Amino acid sequence: MIRRMKRARFVLYLSIGTVSLLLLVILFVHTQCLRPSISYYQILEESIQNRRPDDRKYILLYTNFFGNRNWYLRAETVGPDFFKSIQCPVTDCVLTNNRELLNGVSDYDALLFHIAEPWTYSLFEKVPKIRSPRQIYVAANMESPAHTKHLLEGDHDFFNWTMTYRLDSDIIWNYNYFVEIDTGYIVGPADRPQWRTGWENYFNETLLELVQGKTKMGVQFVSHCGAFSRRDELVREIQRLMEVDVYGKCGTMECPRGSPRCAQMLTEEYHFYFAFENSLCRDYITEKMYNSMDSYIIPVVFGGADYTKFAPPRSYIDVQQFKTVHQLVDYLDYLARNPREYIKYFWWKEHYRISGDQPFCQLCRKLHEIGAQERTQYYRNIKQWWFDGACERDARIKF
Repeated sequence: MIRRMKRARFVLYLSIGTVSLLLLVILFVHTQCLRPSISYYQILEESIQNRRPDDRKYILLYTNFFGNRNWYLRAETVGPDFFKSIQCPVTDCVLTNNRELLNGVSDYDALLFHIAEPWTYSLFEKVPKIRSPRQIYVAANMESPAHTKHLLEGDHDFFNWTMTYRLDSDIIWNYNYFVEIDTGYIVGPADRPQWRTGWENYFNETLLELVQGKTKMGVQFVSHCGAFSRRDELVREIQRLMEVDVYGKCGTMECPRGSPRCAQMLTEEYHFYFAFENSLCRDYITEKMYNSMDSYIIPVVFGGADYTKFAPPRSYIDVQQFKTVHQLVDYLDYLARNPREYIKYFWWKEHYRISGDQPFCQLCRKLHEIGAQERTQYYRNIKQWWFDGACERDARIKF
């Protein structure tokens, strides 16, 4: 009898344990498998249903751009047709300087501030009074820190994105880009551009005849005298050793801006174009180098940028790669006397073309990226980011 009771108790315990184990398995499956999948799918479905039918991004040009309210755009307000016309990959954006286009300033997706010059609105309206947490404030600048006139001290935790020439900007605003002719792919500027090679054996009979007709050495166009980089002094040192004609306010010669004759003489008369920057700042390369590369003349560059990130190898001569002015001039003289070596600097024209770009394309695309406005960042100290370690006073070449 006692044995029978123990057996029944054992069977009862076994049944309870089995049921408990089964319940645990069901609970595990429900919580770890079924319930999350149902919940997550429901969240995704709700997200899709709640998506705005009009996902257009509105960008307000809040400050002037060198005195121009609409940043030299074709109208006060431009929309998707404008972005299509400049072949942007994403076009569903509106650019405007009209603060009343929407109900209020806080309704715009992004506000653009030009930080190269002081903001010229009234003393009582430096920044918007109301700011939405989802808004993106963008600091835009194509000038170097040496020519940044807006005081940045009070802009702590103010800007979300930067739109400048620097390669570490959120949106890169460069003067021009090198694009592969075959693929249309933008190669540079970039931190690690994959340039082609092929200059070693390059030869072009037509170019050779053209170069052999050149009679002058160097040329420079400059109207901003006394630059921070001391480029005027460098040119004077070079002039002691070779001929350099200087056009503009800082020289003795004149050629009207945009004149076909100016471009023609670069190709037909001069060997070297001196594209010297006003500041020796990281990534700072202006239109001078790119403009000269439209002609058949070798640009001689002087700046603080790593030019290998911006232009194909053997397409320019970097002054900073020489220790002295004598070494530089000796090399220029060598190329001028050896036209077969000189024309190798134009090998890249068979593989790349120079293209302009609108930074507004990148801004529009970035605003449409997944979670762009929910994943908000702030520049804690925009002045430190912009100035610290960005520029050098002394050049590497001695003069």
